[in-house]
Amino acid sequence: MSAASSPSTAPSRVRALGLVAGALGLAVVGALLPWPAGAITRALAGSAQPVPLPAGTGTTAAWGLPAVACHGLALWLGGTAARWVACTVREARAARFARTAAVIAGVAGFLGNLLLLLATRARGTAVWALEATSALAVLACAAALPAAVLAGYGLAVLLWRCVVHTPERLAARQSGDVRTEPPRPLEVDDPVVPGGAAPDRTRWHNAYAVPDVDPGAVTERWRRGEHTTGICLSGGGIRAASVALGALQSLRTDLLDADYLVSVSGGGYTAGAFQQALTGASADGGASGNGQVVRDPRSVFTEGTAELHHIRRNSSYLADTPARMLGALGRIARGLVLSLTVLFGPAIVLGVLFGLFYDRVPITELEPGLSGVPVPRPGGLLALGAVTALAFLLALFARGNAPRRVRSARLAPSVTALAVVLAALVVVVPALVWAAGRLVSTMDAVRGFGPVGTVLLTYAAALASMFWKHRSRIGGQATGMFRRRSGGVPAALPSGVLQRLLVIVTTGILVVAWLLVFAGSAGTLGDPAALWTAAGVAVVVLVLGMGFDNTSLSLHPFYRRRLAAAFAVRRVRRSADGQLVAVPYDPAERTTLSAYGRVAGDVRFPQVIFAASANLTGENRTAPGLGSVSFTLGADWTGGPDVGWVRTRDLEEAVTPRFRRDLTVQGAVAISGAAFASSMGRSSRWFQVLLAVSGARLGAWLPNPAFVRHAREAADRGNWAHPWLPRARRLPYLVREVFGLHPHDERLLHVTDGGHYDNLGLVELFRRRCTRIYCVDVSNDTPPSASTLAQALTLARQELGVRVDLDEPWRADPGTAEPQDTGTPELTARLASSPLITGTIVYPPESGIAPEVRGRLVVARAQLWPELPYSLLSYAAHHPEFPNDSTGDQWFDDAKFSAYTELGRRTGAEARQAMGSPQVTVAPQKAAEDTGAAPVLPDTA
Repeated sequence: MSAASSPSTAPSRVRALGLVAGALGLAVVGALLPWPAGAITRALAGSAQPVPLPAGTGTTAAWGLPAVACHGLALWLGGTAARWVACTVREARAARFARTAAVIAGVAGFLGNLLLLLATRARGTAVWALEATSALAVLACAAALPAAVLAGYGLAVLLWRCVVHTPERLAARQSGDVRTEPPRPLEVDDPVVPGGAAPDRTRWHNAYAVPDVDPGAVTERWRRGEHTTGICLSGGGIRAASVALGALQSLRTDLLDADYLVSVSGGGYTAGAFQQALTGASADGGASGNGQVVRDPRSVFTEGTAELHHIRRNSSYLADTPARMLGALGRIARGLVLSLTVLFGPAIVLGVLFGLFYDRVPITELEPGLSGVPVPRPGGLLALGAVTALAFLLALFARGNAPRRVRSARLAPSVTALAVVLAALVVVVPALVWAAGRLVSTMDAVRGFGPVGTVLLTYAAALASMFWKHRSRIGGQATGMFRRRSGGVPAALPSGVLQRLLVIVTTGILVVAWLLVFAGSAGTLGDPAALWTAAGVAVVVLVLGMGFDNTSLSLHPFYRRRLAAAFAVRRVRRSADGQLVAVPYDPAERTTLSAYGRVAGDVRFPQVIFAASANLTGENRTAPGLGSVSFTLGADWTGGPDVGWVRTRDLEEAVTPRFRRDLTVQGAVAISGAAFASSMGRSSRWFQVLLAVSGARLGAWLPNPAFVRHAREAADRGNWAHPWLPRARRLPYLVREVFGLHPHDERLLHVTDGGHYDNLGLVELFRRRCTRIYCVDVSNDTPPSASTLAQALTLARQELGVRVDLDEPWRADPGTAEPQDTGTPELTARLASSPLITGTIVYPPESGIAPEVRGRLVVARAQLWPELPYSLLSYAAHHPEFPNDSTGDQWFDDAKFSAYTELGRRTGAEARQAMGSPQVTVAPQKAAEDTGAAPVLPDTA
């Protein structure tokens, strides 16, 4: 959060009310002056009007001088109000543009009226004077339009906060102990982080910033022969969840001795299930009348237990019956219709308003019926050329660091924006209106396709985008033609081209349809019937876009509920007969993260951390191609080094119930597993805009920890004009998803699947300085190499300076096992020598731990190897896609679920055996040579 993004103190309420009253009063006075309605049209006409000028032109121009002065000053005051309520750099720039546009509108309008007045008093009216008057009038109207919109917004918001942000509410925000940690600084104007100077490698040092993690304690434990142990469960949908269940059965002793359990996406299904089975948050465990809750971490979710059988019965968690499948598809259709209504409604409203504008202020005259091509006025082209040239000169003069050029650098963006507005009003919008009218009048096919066809095509393309990674594999004798000549794994059906074409066509149709609706509505030119229609549509858009939560229009609530139905379960000793049974959570039980994220007080279990991604775009806050930063949700803290941290309990108390539904264990599981979304970090795809438009998207907008800290500091200063967290995620957040706008200093961040940053969760364990790490990797990598592991290690090196020396990693690739007599050559080609990749972890001095500390990494990959039991290899022989079923396949049957859990048990056992290797101690001097740094412990205060 930039400290320069908003004023440090708010004006007094009296001053704010005076500014609002002054702006409104000046606007009213300007409107009441006897300035004829046709004065603007007369000024815009330029040399096209009759000469000599009609009688009364001088009087009109004379009255225009005070009218323009009143309106210009009112717009400037409104821009000042917008500046007072701005809390982000983007909003501050918009307010600066509003004030600049207000000044330009006032000066241009004043000069235009003055020139017209002089022209009426001269003996002969020069053509150049009339064209100059027209150019000034076009410039004044074009500048006044955005200035009026922004000024109206600023005045309304300032008045609202002055009334609503009462001293009592401000005092309530100041009360209580809200713990936050600032984000690590990247730019010069980022907030100062208390604690002194950092070492030279500031990025590495700052990336280790995790509250309540003491690097000195890690060193002391290591010197005593103990370890800081972490287990991470990778993403991969129900496939990863199944493998993780089996692996944690074999790693049960190590799990109970671990410090952290980090989960990503599908791994979070399993981590959340453990957390909810062991939590002591509810006194009776939600099992009142059923019996006594049994919380035994040694046996929970082990083979044969009731709770494991519950997940087995619900492994097709999204839809296990045709009726539920139809219900899921129906929810996608509902979200599609609502999203299209919210997005296309503004096209009608804006179009009608623009039509009214061109009817009253004909900057470019549109003929009734659009029979002729709209030709811009010479004055309009003159104004556009002059402002464009000025913007170019300002940008050119602003280059360099001379102090005299600072003002030019500040003015250049506003003048450039004004040039864009002029181009749109003079050329682009009139051309669109004319083209839309001609297209609709000449192509009956447009009417025939209609809105129903557009919705159906969008629906089909949205489904294709959701299952983009899914590839149906061909099996059996009938598909031999698709098999590789070498007799290997059946090739995937090349359906990606059809999906791509479908999405391209649909996205193009949606863009064209929106423009047609907008341009067609603008062609009404202020027709009264169109105005009433626009008013009705505006009401519908306001009800849906501002009254409903944007996340409620997506698939996120459905996804959260279905995951909870499958994985939120307790083990209960039934009162009637003493039998242990699985009792699912009541849907009404809110599993708040700060409470339900903790296990019962007498239960030993690691701290569970759900790894997600916060999307940041357009500001160079992430490396190219990454597009997201770490964002974790846990019982203690929520956030990440780049966006700051806030104590989870405090965050739950600060937000409304709508947000609190996602600050739960079940919400964290769903957010961490939001695989397809409108923004996907390193997994970004070009078709994501379609997911945003259609409503077929996951993820949620969560409070920005940096903003929470900044707002609390503003409240402590008594700044009542500073905004607080919104009560709901309304229409503007849907628009941001469509256009991919994700600034770092907004009130909410778009948080999605942790795999969009690191699909293993390995980086989060490195960030917490773990010296013994188990990584359960079910990433479905395409051989050769474990590409997801390679990405994680590269990210860890760049972000944290961690180096991992691997031991023979290629032995874990399919096809590296010794030739086996399995009777199935295809199966033999899929066997690896080992499912494990091991290595030594070397932390840099910036981590804060002693240079001699070394860690051990064991990666358990979901691979096939010769020592697996016959039953599992037999299943693999009959199912060539195993163990790499598509992440898009979320409808597991019993055989598939059993195969993956058994594979997890076997790989977990192998990993536990490999971790038994003795720890190698490296001398401090040798460690310093390895890391390239002096063997000293840095100050991490």
